Amino acid sequence: VVEITPPQGPAWQADLIPLLAGQRPWQSGPLASQARVVVPVPPAAVGGATSLRLVADLAVRADGTLWADIWFRNDIAMRPGGSGVRYAARILLDGRDMLPATAIAQPHYTGWGRLLGVARGGASAPAVPLVRPDAAYLADAGAVARYDVSVGVAETLLAQLRVAVTAPAWAVPLGVRGVTQSMGMTGGRPDIGPATQAQAAWLVSGDPRAAAYAIGQAETAGSIPWHFWDETGGQAGSGGWMDAVRWPGLWTDGRGGPPPRGLLQPIPADTGWEPDTAHQPDLAFVPYLLTARRAFLDELQAQAARSVLAHWPADAARGATVDLRRGEGVNLVRGNQVRGAAWSLRQLDEAAWASPDDDPNQAYLRAAAAGNWAWTRAQTARWTALQGEAHGWIPGVYRDAFATPPWQQDHFASTAAAAARRGSEDAKAVLAWMGNFLVGRFLASAKGFHRHDGVAYQMNVAPPATPTVAYKTWAEIGEATRARGNSNLSGWAQSNGNYAQLALLSLAALIDATDTAEARNAFQWLAGAGAPYTQMEDYARDPTSSVMPRGRFRVGGPTARCVGR
Repeated sequence: VVEITPPQGPAWQADLIPLLAGQRPWQSGPLASQARVVVPVPPAAVGGATSLRLVADLAVRADGTLWADIWFRNDIAMRPGGSGVRYAARILLDGRDMLPATAIAQPHYTGWGRLLGVARGGASAPAVPLVRPDAAYLADAGAVARYDVSVGVAETLLAQLRVAVTAPAWAVPLGVRGVTQSMGMTGGRPDIGPATQAQAAWLVSGDPRAAAYAIGQAETAGSIPWHFWDETGGQAGSGGWMDAVRWPGLWTDGRGGPPPRGLLQPIPADTGWEPDTAHQPDLAFVPYLLTARRAFLDELQAQAARSVLAHWPADAARGATVDLRRGEGVNLVRGNQVRGAAWSLRQLDEAAWASPDDDPNQAYLRAAAAGNWAWTRAQTARWTALQGEAHGWIPGVYRDAFATPPWQQDHFASTAAAAARRGSEDAKAVLAWMGNFLVGRFLASAKGFHRHDGVAYQMNVAPPATPTVAYKTWAEIGEATRARGNSNLSGWAQSNGNYAQLALLSLAALIDATDTAEARNAFQWLAGAGAPYTQMEDYARDPTSSVMPRGRFRVGGPTARCVGR
């Protein structure tokens, strides 16, 4: 039973078990049976707001335990009366008050929830056994990058994660839990990359402290105001995340204006969150893979759908007609920062790949992802003609229009590699095309480009006076990079960050996809060049980019470290 009490007025209750009748199972097998119920919360229960839904995934397991993943999703968009809500809540399992939550102030377009379990008679559910992820299998399946389990994870990092999870603030609904709220902030953030630092630590070590932290951050994804639920959306029109087919010209940015160009209720400005597609963390994908919590799939889909609608409609070519096949109307590459395209496509690809075939959002997500890769592949011939000998870098918006940061190219390459692993031939072709740049920057010394500059903060790829006319040779790029003071020369002064780690990550992915001698040579040189943050202890302290080519390990063999329970 879920009980919601408004600041003034009587409490409202929903008895969820009777509502399971006729619901299609999400899980059905010898170990567990699970189904979902969705209940609209009456406006009277939350002070008149019309945007709150109660979403509950209820499961009975073979050990006799009852589990309820209860979420309060204040995410219904484009409906009059949508707003922030204030209430108190209780969740009762077999009569036991499992989660008293008082004085909840929940902004519009957010959600929060918890997974709760009881044994027969209302006793506490036993601890769930620790399941160790098989990182090599997950990489072979195309799920994640090929993390190197041989290095392990530093005890200091795991201890820090444990301290965070046990702090009182961790349990507060709609909490932050270590996620950067001002997402435009740059630097070595632990929540940015192909996976977050905690997720990588979980995959590498299997340690329960990393698992708890990563799962907690996946729950916190609900706190970010990027959830836009369309009651008549989805494949069958019975509900789904807002998409560019039904809302072709809509921009979730406040500058979008009134509907149909913008949201009926603008995203509130006082949530504490400043979402940014160019720096968005991937909080839910790995936890969904390793827990199968359906709420985390909701988070993944909501973020992916928002990544499309948050991109400026003029660059996305969203107009009266959306052509998903050609990537028009959902274009995430044109006019975007390269890192913004990388992380937005990452979300779109993951949601498309992870969503079941009968999911109401799946057809749109898959078509939008495929269209983006088809469009990007179609541009490579034109980009080759523009870039010449050094071709292979994705054009994008950058502070200096005449430069490109190679580390942003590495971000995009990691996303292309992930899509290629999951079967996209267009993404594989894009990655192979990028290989000329990703590898060439380390093998072009004889052509006038210093290989240390392959991991410099930025390369100068065009004349400042005519930034749309790119240099066509490595010699020109090398000379311009040196002339503007951006060259490492024979040192690493312009690589004071994890740029070499990112280059090694993209080279490892390129080797897995193409296995060329040139890619192997570039990887071998950079791995032994002494670049900053590429020593074994660096990867143990921060495993976010601890990726190696198939069959290669930094320490001995693939034996994973044992962890205690």
